[in-house]
Amino acid sequence: MRYKAIPILISLTVIPIFFSFSYAQPKIGEETPAFITSTIDSKRVVLKEYWEQQAKKVVVLSFFATWCQPCRDDLRYLQKVQSQYEASGLQVLAVLTQDSSKEGIVKEFMQKLGVNLPVLTDEYGIIGKRYAVTALPCNYVIDKGGILRARYLGYSDAVKRDFEKRLKELLTAP
Repeated sequence: MRYKAIPILISLTVIPIFFSFSYAQPKIGEETPAFITSTIDSKRVVLKEYWEQQAKKVVVLSFFATWCQPCRDDLRYLQKVQSQYEASGLQVLAVLTQDSSKEGIVKEFMQKLGVNLPVLTDEYGIIGKRYAVTALPCNYVIDKGGILRARYLGYSDAVKRDFEKRLKELLTAP
């Protein structure tokens, strides 16, 4: 009887180790983790399409939650950046890291902020796990070829300066 428990104990030890490696933090300079999701308006989003289409884009993934105070300032700032650089090939995507079933609340939140960015759902936290999001706001910058170029945690003047410098370099690159 005692020996029947050994396979169960082994699987309880090995399976969590296997899954923890499958969501290792993406590395700068490597291909970005791909995903398919939808917006809170039920529009399908395939991340790879932003750099596989003819008009390739630099993408900023901005992970946020409505309860996060610094996220509010970050989203307002990213809206300005999106407006300023959209014609140059920038697409900012806001990734909601909380329950998206309260779609009306999220839409109202974005309207009050004056933010008109696409809001992607991460219903089960899978996207956040793939990107190893540990704090909010968390922004990832992806170049026109789908390569992860930068990760920014938090919201500050120093973060904004480095972010804009990196963004300008990527938008002018072929």
